[in-house]
Amino acid sequence: MKIVEVKKKGLDLEWDLTIPAENINKLLNEKYRDISTKVKIPGFRQGRVPLEIIKSRYSKSIISETLDGLINDNVRQALIEKKISPSVQPNVNVKKYEEGKDLTVKVVIQKMPVLEDIKFEEFKLEKSNLEISEKDIKNTLNDIAKKHERFSPLSKKRKSKNGDLILFDYVGKVQGKKFKNGTGNDETVVLGSNKYIPGYEEQMIDLDIDEEKTINVKFPDDYREKNLAGKDASFDLKIKDIQERVKEVKVDDQLAKEVGEENLESLKKKINEKILQDFKTLSNLKMRREAVELLLKKTIFELPSKMLADEVGFLKNQSKDKSEKEIKNLSERRVKLGIIISSIAEKNKIVVEDADLTKAVVNEANKYPGQEKQVIEFYKKNPTMMNNLKGVALEEKVMSYVVNSCKKVEKKCTMDELFKSDFLKDENSLINKKEGDK
Repeated sequence: MKIVEVKKKGLDLEWDLTIPAENINKLLNEKYRDISTKVKIPGFRQGRVPLEIIKSRYSKSIISETLDGLINDNVRQALIEKKISPSVQPNVNVKKYEEGKDLTVKVVIQKMPVLEDIKFEEFKLEKSNLEISEKDIKNTLNDIAKKHERFSPLSKKRKSKNGDLILFDYVGKVQGKKFKNGTGNDETVVLGSNKYIPGYEEQMIDLDIDEEKTINVKFPDDYREKNLAGKDASFDLKIKDIQERVKEVKVDDQLAKEVGEENLESLKKKINEKILQDFKTLSNLKMRREAVELLLKKTIFELPSKMLADEVGFLKNQSKDKSEKEIKNLSERRVKLGIIISSIAEKNKIVVEDADLTKAVVNEANKYPGQEKQVIEFYKKNPTMMNNLKGVALEEKVMSYVVNSCKKVEKKCTMDELFKSDFLKDENSLINKKEGDK
């Protein structure tokens, strides 16, 4: 194999790679002889077919297959010898070949940039330490009380309305006949909760205690019980009790018990622990994001244009609402960070082990409460998605290494002050949006 460097500019390389005829002919003849021992051609005994006939019949496909294999093997070997990591698959085109002669191919490569060692000890990250206050505990208790549902008997007799807790019996029928699991006693529902199929709860409004009513509904086409899906049904109801929502739930031992704690003090303790855990999670997230910005700012290198073009194309398909400028900036950021992560992982021998991948799958599954098993099975059956998750796990591991390697500047702050950090803008916006929705 002979390599002539035709072009070298920045990350771009172009070679003329020549594979000697003797290497090609040796491999071709081995393949022709192998075919001659197996092929059956009328007029010749098996294993006795002349090579000229074998060549005339099979040379086109054999030459194409052989050259492809040789080119791939030689390009791979050349990259290893010259210690070059391509950013994307090298572009290879045959320049010149005649049977029996040398093969010359044009190889266009765009290298991955080689990064200088990053001095993490020169990076300074702000490490937030929580100053928890009674105000934090009180605010959380008030939030729990506002969201807590408590009902009490009607202070004055009236008909049911949206938001009431209803106790009732029912008997369901399809085409006048009862169906399996279609009967219930002492069932409860908060009107407006959409616990039942569409139209069910709406017809329970404006009824008195002890009143009976037959309502008519239609099961959704995608109903879980296939034998009922899309069918009309009637339900004979009897309203047994109506309770109204308590408008203002007090912060006391009763509230603590209703949310699963022994008393108010134990609830406060649990809140304190939760605030500490949440603060630690957010503080670590803030340090990680700060570390990312430092890596992007202080690590300077040329971006591979082909990787960048691929990322731009991908984001255009995924982000129809973003402008060209936004897509370009985001693509540059993602490609640059990806290269930095890979470089840190390689230089520090950081690899994703089975335990890391298992943790990543579990974390992903926990985002879908009630569907954890299905999510885990999905990843097991989809190697491509599992490989994507492996990339996420590697980034997590590398960034943990980076954060742990940086100097820390300790700073005490409250949860509210932590949220004011520019690195937690998204989380702060989400909280403000929820407050606005309420």
